[in-house]
Amino acid sequence: MTTQQALQELSACPAPQAPPARRRWKGFTLGAVCGLVFASAVWSWSTRPRLLPEHAASPFDVDNDTLQLRPGAALPTLVETEPAAIGAALPHPPVPARVSTVESMTAPSFAPLSGRVVELKVRIGARVHKGDKLVEVRTPDLAAMHRELRGAQLAVRTRQAIVDRLSQLVESRAASNHDLMVAKSELEDARFSVQAADSKLRSLMVAQNGDAEYWVLATRSGTVVQLDAMPGKQVGPETDKPIATVADLDEVLVLADVPQRFAADLSAGEHATLLVPATKAKVDATIETVSEVVDPDRQTVPVRLRAQNPDRMLRPNSYVDVVFTNDADQQHLLVPSSAVVTDGDASVVFVQTDAGTLQRRAVRTGMQTREKIEVLSGLKPGEKVVTRGALLLLNALNVEE
Repeated sequence: MTTQQALQELSACPAPQAPPARRRWKGFTLGAVCGLVFASAVWSWSTRPRLLPEHAASPFDVDNDTLQLRPGAALPTLVETEPAAIGAALPHPPVPARVSTVESMTAPSFAPLSGRVVELKVRIGARVHKGDKLVEVRTPDLAAMHRELRGAQLAVRTRQAIVDRLSQLVESRAASNHDLMVAKSELEDARFSVQAADSKLRSLMVAQNGDAEYWVLATRSGTVVQLDAMPGKQVGPETDKPIATVADLDEVLVLADVPQRFAADLSAGEHATLLVPATKAKVDATIETVSEVVDPDRQTVPVRLRAQNPDRMLRPNSYVDVVFTNDADQQHLLVPSSAVVTDGDASVVFVQTDAGTLQRRAVRTGMQTREKIEVLSGLKPGEKVVTRGALLLLNALNVEE
């Protein structure tokens, strides 16, 4: 419905008069209907397409991927062009990454004997020194090991007494040398048993508390970053997780999953910036490795970075954003982001080849920001591209096809 038709319908409505009391409701209903008709007409007029109304003829002739202005027609006012220009490479978009500890600066502590946790001396985040007590465990295995050691020591004393006695008998010719040699062999075997039992106890690397309890110790100085213990919990060497882990956080590892199209530009030794969430802090980092294998689940390339962390801004298991630094000398062809539109699976631009000809052309794009986008192929420097109205041109081209 056009505005003129709406006005005519509105003028056909009777002028409001003072109705009798019995007709007041009928007059109100008629006025409301006329008001709705007028509002509908105004809304239809205000929301109709402005650029190419239905009754207006298209100013273009279509030939495959080319739009040619008809003779005497002018380029629509909503279509603007701008030449593509060479500029500095656009920055990589931030990539989420997880902070972890450096393997060579991390030391786990395991419970060497099966038992139950009695007491905890630390919590996650606590700073400890090498040899500090972490977790106390009660176990019957420790008593068995002490019994084994004492039994071996008793056997040594017994065998030593036998050897001494046989030595005297051999001197008095009351015993043979063969019996003495056998006794000495058994004494040496008993001594080996003592050494083995003692080495087994010392290899636990724990602080013993009597015959049934021991303390798991920190194997290095640093911060407790993992703790898998609570009073009453069963622990032991059969579990895969360590009972506690201590790490030096002066330097941390940052693990990023980078999209494949960005990973090709990265290499070990390059610098990057870490953005710490909820703060304005920025931390410098260095790429340690760029994986040669793509993660099968995420379809991304794992990238490892190292960062100094003297202020403890980077906490293990937290997430940060990584901004990779581009080569300052790297140049790319840039166009406004509005110039590139999507046509199916392809990215296309409209190039003005002469005063009245616009050609659709597929391009391969790179980095993109809100204002600019890199064009890696399909376009030459200096060519004019449509920066405003490209989507309308694409729709017009598809309708003609």
